[in-house]
Amino acid sequence: MKPQPPKGTRDYLPAQLRTRDRVIATVKEVFEGFGYAPLETPALERLDVLTGKYGDEADRLIFRILKRGKAGERGEADLGLRYDLTVPLARVMAANQDIPKPFKRYQIQPVWRAERPQRGRFREFIQCDVDCVGTASMLADAEMIAVMHETLAALGFENYRVSVNNRKILSAFMDYAAVPAELKFAAIRAMDKLDKVGKNGVEAELAASDVPEPAAGEIMGVLFDPKNSGRIDYYLNAAQAFAGDYEEGREGVSEMQKLAEYLNYFRVPDDVLSFDLHMARGLDYYTGPIYEAYVAEGGIGSVAGGGRYDRLIAQLGGPDLPATGTSFGLERITALLTAREAAAREGGPADVLVAVYDETVLKDALNVAAEIRAAGTTCEVYLEPAAKLAKQFSYADAKGIPLVVVVGPDEVARNVVQVKELASREQKEVPLAGLVSALRAILKRD
Repeated sequence: MKPQPPKGTRDYLPAQLRTRDRVIATVKEVFEGFGYAPLETPALERLDVLTGKYGDEADRLIFRILKRGKAGERGEADLGLRYDLTVPLARVMAANQDIPKPFKRYQIQPVWRAERPQRGRFREFIQCDVDCVGTASMLADAEMIAVMHETLAALGFENYRVSVNNRKILSAFMDYAAVPAELKFAAIRAMDKLDKVGKNGVEAELAASDVPEPAAGEIMGVLFDPKNSGRIDYYLNAAQAFAGDYEEGREGVSEMQKLAEYLNYFRVPDDVLSFDLHMARGLDYYTGPIYEAYVAEGGIGSVAGGGRYDRLIAQLGGPDLPATGTSFGLERITALLTAREAAAREGGPADVLVAVYDETVLKDALNVAAEIRAAGTTCEVYLEPAAKLAKQFSYADAKGIPLVVVVGPDEVARNVVQVKELASREQKEVPLAGLVSALRAILKRD
């Protein structure tokens, strides 16, 4: 037996958990700054709630839970682990129709998907969702993109972009290209893979989906128009050219014009935004603007994405409420920041390790550590007093703790300690009365 977690899951060691906790604290602060309140839902959902909302491909990735007793033995299932946080939110809204609207909520909980694990993609992961339910105004969609922008900036990312498109424009594009109705979603999903598989890959996907060659030719011609540069003016011109004859397309163009205006009001910089006709997002419940965020570092793909889903709540037996929202991939963001911090060697969970010379000075060492912590500096005590000092120094070095305070019998007798900086290997004697000030000076906390 190998002591490994199941494929697509992972153990979180202390350094990764600290980074993840900081990410969660940051995103909560941004969400709450925009007026969003927290919500939690069960890990389990009824299977009839989950299925039929995401599309056939995604439905196959739902972890199903067998019924109890004989039905389970026959392979029958009635429950599933939640695939995302959007469908559970829609169920909550359908069941609690007296909630004041617009309802602005955020939710940070794990979800599960039975897909093939790969770098940056897990079977169990935590999503950070923020949604607004009860308004059809493009202000809500613009606010979602503003939240994405401010969250990524707050997390310290400098080179990122938010790709924006509209499902109504995509649908009109399918009509313009004469894609058969039953192949629309397949063609849209093929287009969405452009950044991953390139031109030849999209052509192959369209062919594999049985999209007729003339329709595929129209799609490729628009996608690779030299004017399709990501700028809003080029985007709107192209969209109007092929969508203007379709009511759905005209609605989409009007929404995007208003969205671009509101994004300017929200002070989202132009260089953050990219308006891309090929971007589709994979889920079938989107009905209007869609958006996806990418960071340049790490080669890990998108880190956030969402869109408008105006008909989903009605599908679950609730009122026909408009809604929009976005989700942050906590695992991907945490992986990026953990790698960045490891490269920067920023240090461990504690600023100071108190090394214990032997059992005779254990009480004194613990008193020193208590004084350091009381002054607001994080401090760990080595818990094996019989260990050699060299082993204690190696322990601090392995954990990235920058300072070691040595408490020995001679130091106790003279009311001093030894302070060693592991990076420079410099060591000096410091009076106990001035230890806290000396540590803060070394750590540059004053």
